[in-house]
Amino acid sequence: MKIPDDETSPILEEECPGSPDLESALANESVGSAASHPAVLVDASTPLSRVLELMREGNRGAVLVVNDGKLVGIFTERDVLMKVAGQPTDLEHTAISQLMTVDPVTLPADAGVAFALNKMLI
Repeated sequence: MKIPDDETSPILEEECPGSPDLESALANESVGSAASHPAVLVDASTPLSRVLELMREGNRGAVLVVNDGKLVGIFTERDVLMKVAGQPTDLEHTAISQLMTVDPVTLPADAGVAFALNKMLI
């Protein structure tokens, strides 16, 4: 019996049917309507320890960083892995502004989900 090579074998449509709900959401939903909860906002001077606490307590994968009410950055779980894990970091005295991704790309709330996903791939 030959086992198919998943890397090179084509996937038949009937083997992996798309969810009509997912397809509809991708085609018709806006990013604003797809948001399931309000974003967590922190000031640029917030210590890393507090940001991690907020992410853990709120079960969030990211926080938005603001300065005088203006978005200046984003800090994500990926930032934790790439910039914090395994590094000698003082959690209490490191401001999130030192670790955040600066000036993230934003989209209007009425932008389509499919457009947003495409933008993330570019």
